[in-house]
Amino acid sequence: MLHKPVLIKETLDCLAIPRDAVAVDGTLGDGGHAEEMLKRLGPGGRLIAIDQDPQAILRCRERFKDYRNISFHHENFRNMPAVLDSLNIVAVDAVLLDIGFSSDQLEDASRGFSFARNGPLDMRMNPDLTLQAFDIVNGYRQQELEKVFYEFGEQRWSRRFARQIVEERHKKPILTTTELAEVLERSVPGRFSHPKSKRPSWSRHHPATRAFQALRIAVNDELGALEEGLDRMWPFLRSGGRLATITFHSLEDRIVKNRFRNWARSGEAILVHKKPVTPGRDETVDNPRARSAKLRVVERTDERIS
Repeated sequence: MLHKPVLIKETLDCLAIPRDAVAVDGTLGDGGHAEEMLKRLGPGGRLIAIDQDPQAILRCRERFKDYRNISFHHENFRNMPAVLDSLNIVAVDAVLLDIGFSSDQLEDASRGFSFARNGPLDMRMNPDLTLQAFDIVNGYRQQELEKVFYEFGEQRWSRRFARQIVEERHKKPILTTTELAEVLERSVPGRFSHPKSKRPSWSRHHPATRAFQALRIAVNDELGALEEGLDRMWPFLRSGGRLATITFHSLEDRIVKNRFRNWARSGEAILVHKKPVTPGRDETVDNPRARSAKLRVVERTDERIS
């Protein structure tokens, strides 16, 4: 499935990238946003493309092989300062973070991101990471599992899920995404359990949806990376430069909202929009995965970097 970048026009309009800018796409993915950023950069501009998934880097190297003003870096965006230091760059004009995962990752059963496709319990964005979802599901204590599901998935049945997983793995290890989804579905109270084709509107999501989100966040330390990344990249943003983030669930959005608000209150920044920008009806009809997206943009106003 071709990945569709979310809020692409709104994002690029808000970033307002100058033609001679140094811009950073900290979550390159399939390069949808990067392509639009390159279109707005002139010959004197430069795009620093970062992604923790080496497959994304390989795809985009081929996609952008004719461009001379883009460089590719296999790294987590939390380590953007190290990337910039290696390039002798002391300040940038625009940064984009799209905190989601691509259709390619979701559709590839071998990555283990989706319970709709049978694959190993992996969920690593970066295959160099050692921790996999298998290790959490089969190795964490019941209380630790419950904490993962509650804190990272805001899951109402965290205790039930954790207890059922521990019971099942005593019999044999839980090896695949579909096995785990079946275990989770069995643990849901009967009155909330519905066949997919008969789920009421208030129960349209599979019971495993938030649990898989929680495991993915835990495996990749996504919230830690976001908090650390925002703090570490902020000093590199030039006065007048803009930072845009696209988030897809409340945990991420809360982190971004609080950081941006604190910078604005301290006089370091202004909010480009007081409320997040969300997709219009046409986009959500065309791309249902965009429904939960929220775009927030902040402009740096202090003069520590000029």
